[in-house]
Amino acid sequence: MEPLRDEYIEIRELLRKHPNGMSVTEIAQALGKNKHSTGRYLDGMYAAGLVEMRMFGKAKIYSPAYRVPLASLISKMNERIMILDSDLRLLVINDACLELMGKQSGDLVGQDLRYVEVADPGVFDLLSVLEGKIGDSEQVLEYPLHLDGGEVIHLHIHIIPSVDEAHQAVYVIVMVDITEEVRMIDELREREQQYRELVEMADAIILKLDKNGNILFFNEFAETFFGYRKEEVLGRNVIGTIVPPEELSGRDLKEMIGKVCTDTDSYRRNENANITKDGRLVWVRWSNRAIRSDEGEVIGVLSVGNDISDRKEMELALLSQKDRLERSFQEIECIQRFSGTINSEMSLPALLHELVRVVGKCWSKRGPTGVRITHGDDLYESGIPEGLPFVFSKPIHANGEEVGSFEVGFGGRDEEPGYYEGKEQLFSMFAEKIGFAIEWMEAGLKVLKERDLSDTILATVDAAIFVLDPKGRILRFNRRSEELIGYREEEVLGKYIWEMFTSPDMIKGVRAHIQTLVDTRRVSRIRGKLTRRDQTPIIIDWSNSVICDDDGAVTHIISTGLDVTRQVESEEELRRCKSVLDRLLADEQGS
Repeated sequence: MEPLRDEYIEIRELLRKHPNGMSVTEIAQALGKNKHSTGRYLDGMYAAGLVEMRMFGKAKIYSPAYRVPLASLISKMNERIMILDSDLRLLVINDACLELMGKQSGDLVGQDLRYVEVADPGVFDLLSVLEGKIGDSEQVLEYPLHLDGGEVIHLHIHIIPSVDEAHQAVYVIVMVDITEEVRMIDELREREQQYRELVEMADAIILKLDKNGNILFFNEFAETFFGYRKEEVLGRNVIGTIVPPEELSGRDLKEMIGKVCTDTDSYRRNENANITKDGRLVWVRWSNRAIRSDEGEVIGVLSVGNDISDRKEMELALLSQKDRLERSFQEIECIQRFSGTINSEMSLPALLHELVRVVGKCWSKRGPTGVRITHGDDLYESGIPEGLPFVFSKPIHANGEEVGSFEVGFGGRDEEPGYYEGKEQLFSMFAEKIGFAIEWMEAGLKVLKERDLSDTILATVDAAIFVLDPKGRILRFNRRSEELIGYREEEVLGKYIWEMFTSPDMIKGVRAHIQTLVDTRRVSRIRGKLTRRDQTPIIIDWSNSVICDDDGAVTHIISTGLDVTRQVESEEELRRCKSVLDRLLADEQGS
């Protein structure tokens, strides 16, 4: 290749000496070459931008080129570029292309492309492909170049047939490395495949609609759920296929779908009735997202739906039972109020009057309600609308006898039979509870009278009476006890009886005596000395007995005490006098 380079140098030097230009014949004669080979040199130099050429008739006049050489520009470009003449000889090849072939510029310029020797088999195959594509028409192809080391370079190849300024045919080959773009496209395809698999395998309905509600995408789960094949619904409107024109409630679903497709942001979450191919009504909860154009205009909707038919059926079932639940709530509320009234501290007439008011108020919200309670000759009733029939009438029993009646009536209602049956059981219970209340209150009055009698006896008896629990704590303390020891009842209630004594021996003895009394359940007597509040000692004779329940367990200890202080003092005085008298008599007898 060195002789070829020398020829180029000689031609350029010659043209510099003849700046006005020389013809091919003149140059050939000056160099001592034939005209044909000189013309080929000049064509190559012209294509490379080394010389300028102008026509004078049929003659070509060549002069030195003072423009920036095209080859210099091409050589630094990243794209791989070759320029061939009509005989497929390399006129120009840039650095990127030389690097790919493992060659230098001087090794290839002027060589026939078909006979270029390269070491890499992949590059050799590429040159063969290029040779086969060169022709009169422009060619564009993408070629994966597999290099010997395993690397793959994806090339976008553009073969452009053209002519030079001398109207000679040339072929420009531009090879652009699109490896990164191909990799990105492959990744996008892989992601798209993954996305499609995810969408198709998702356990949810996935639809894509245009802004008019026409179905553009219908995933596999949607096919299974609605019973349509995608070919049956694609391009059709959702109204009339999977969405009925209106719900059972009367809501216009056609209008709603129109709003979903045009004002999607207001319908991000939406529940509505849908219909399957076989006519079943189903409920779906939709999550909607607008699909927008590059200009931001809504052009469609992506909808993801989940079947909520079971939940909706449950809601409808709950709604259908709402009335029953409200009735049950009223019943529970009435029972609570009734129980609260029964347990309150009222006189019997006030209690019966309040029960009439409570029961009547519980059901008055549902229509006219009347309540009547009779007890003996007494009548208690709420305001009863004229002509109101009394549906329920139950007798009231107390102490085994019928003492009155409990009546409840409703008017202006159309209730099912089961409702009245349930209320009959409830009011029967109310009548029973009223009987218990009457019985209990009459028994309470009797007990109160008996207690008043016992309190009167305790207050008037001239003896100290203590009522103790089995542990010895004071539960009752009568008036005589207050007078005897100087303490009021409220001051000693809850205290132990032995706290009244001062002597340690006496305290110990009283505690032991109470324990023995509880264990033996026998009446016992004990005399003890205690100190009054004013610190005056007194002596009391105690008589103790126990009260037991039905199982024989001691529930109370009754201690009755008599003040024997004066009696004891008198007895001691008599004994002292008798002792003195006995000594006097003894002295007289001795004298």
